[in-house]
Amino acid sequence: MKKTNTIIAAVLAVISVVLLVVWYALGLNHVDEPLDLVLSVVWWVVIVGGAILLVRLERVRRARVRTVYVADGRIYNSEAGTVTLPAGADVTGAVSAVLGALTYDFANVGEGSDASKRGGYKYVVRSLEYGDGAWEGEVAVVATGNVVPFSSRDELARIIG
Repeated sequence: MKKTNTIIAAVLAVISVVLLVVWYALGLNHVDEPLDLVLSVVWWVVIVGGAILLVRLERVRRARVRTVYVADGRIYNSEAGTVTLPAGADVTGAVSAVLGALTYDFANVGEGSDASKRGGYKYVVRSLEYGDGAWEGEVAVVATGNVVPFSSRDELARIIG
């Protein structure tokens, strides 16, 4: 979750607690006794649910940013753009370099719905995990639609060459 989202969720939770304490300190709990606590609990559930939703959406967005399209002599990533590879270059190393340089910012994350069909892309590399020595994901072969999972850099190199 982004730092600003965490700060906003924490501020909302603190404000909720402070308002509940003030509610009891002023004796307003005697007027609408069951309603005050119910409203606070519902508000806390909304805050926690919103935080959980933001975390899940961020994970999905990061997974989409880690998608790399592989073609002869070039690769494409929504954040890095098209990277032209020299003849005989290590494709797996190039994909690794692109993934290692990702910052997961919000600039240029949209990818066209038919990006894999334009430009002769052969493979779509979806990295589910990348970093700390782990690299797991799947490779979709554009021509056949087959999806081949991989769990290491060597397995990916065998699949895409």
